[in-house]
Amino acid sequence: MPSEARLDQVRLEALFASSERRLGLFLRHMVRDPELADDLLQQTFVTALQTWPQLADVDNPEAWLFRVARNHALQALRRRRRWLRAVQRFATGITEQPNTDDAEALALRDLLIRELSPDDRSLVLLRYVHGYSGQELADVLGVSAAAVRQRLSRATRHLAAVMTAMGYRPNESGSPRERG
Repeated sequence: MPSEARLDQVRLEALFASSERRLGLFLRHMVRDPELADDLLQQTFVTALQTWPQLADVDNPEAWLFRVARNHALQALRRRRRWLRAVQRFATGITEQPNTDDAEALALRDLLIRELSPDDRSLVLLRYVHGYSGQELADVLGVSAAAVRQRLSRATRHLAAVMTAMGYRPNESGSPRERG
């Protein structure tokens, strides 16, 4: 006779199998990014695995699974919006422009990945995305605040120079324009 734990595992696998396709479609519609939707689907199933014993009291496990997926999707969308706003703030600091469209924000994110070392990228992200102060960054990195300022200045100057070389420069109104 199978153990209770084995029966729970079989029930969970059956729930996953019956819900996976619709749940994946739901997540794709929510986030409009197939790769992110697949990641969120996995996160949903991991959450279900971690909390499966508590699901014995849930009337409708599939509805609960969709609620978990929805919560993961909303968190991902909030993170994406925060990321884009942070990139805008960062771009504003470099190019002195008040508005950055999504394409430019994505280009800047790619620029961070391509042009900065992981150490400098983490420093820039902690400062401009997560809002750490110079002293907080010094504490995180285990260096002096002056060293943080120097590294941050070097990284942002490098990014500004790369952006200028790519043809981005502020015009009189403060918005970027491409070199003609």
